Amino acid sequence: MLVKEFIFKIEEKFPLSLQQDYDNSGIQIEGPNLELSNVIVTLDVTEQSVERAIETNAQMILSHHPMFFHPLKSIKSGNFRERMIYPIIMNSISVYSAHTNYDAAKNGLNDLLSEKLELKDVKPLMKMDDFGNGIGRVGYIRKQPIEEFVNFVKEKLESDHVKFAPAESRYVEKIAICSGAGSDLLDSVLSSDVDLYITGDLSYHEIATAVQSGLSLIVVDHDETEKFFEDGMIDFANSFGIKTTKYHERFYWIL
Repeated sequence: MLVKEFIFKIEEKFPLSLQQDYDNSGIQIEGPNLELSNVIVTLDVTEQSVERAIETNAQMILSHHPMFFHPLKSIKSGNFRERMIYPIIMNSISVYSAHTNYDAAKNGLNDLLSEKLELKDVKPLMKMDDFGNGIGRVGYIRKQPIEEFVNFVKEKLESDHVKFAPAESRYVEKIAICSGAGSDLLDSVLSSDVDLYITGDLSYHEIATAVQSGLSLIVVDHDETEKFFEDGMIDFANSFGIKTTKYHERFYWIL
């Protein structure tokens, strides 16, 4: 399969029309339309992931977070993002990102999270069309003490720590989730009559507002909700017989 054919398959499954206005999903750097023998799948385009692509003779880097969010005014060697452009182009590598379109798409990241957490009767929190696409997800679990479900979430998301903010009710049954940063959805969650919201990157004041409003929270590190992008996209690429290399990079540690 050629690079452009694979990109067509990605956009057919996870349409760019689903991305948020602020986003820049899609082609980041268009390289030659080569036969794909290896694709690097990663959350972020970094100098290390570019090095791995070169080492493995990959023709494409497929990332979750876009390489470019803002227009470039110049290309200088001092900036790490701009510095990556030279080796990418010189080694004929294409860079493609599937971000909020992958989050919102049916069978995309939020559905993967729903499956991980064994949610039932799952629907988009904010519906975008009649085909199952939308922002966030709402589903149901067996009614249980919230402390029991917190441990289940840590196990299923393979996370050794979370922020746990329980509201007055100690039982949960109806759950809302949003991969990555979910603060923009907080008002929609509060009006959706759910018991618990699972997301990343909520501030102290947002947590306080939610709990005082009767909504329990599990706040997971941003990348801990998004790391399943790599496995999901690897399965997608492998379904077309494309070889993949997973490159997962972590930039911080909890001490």
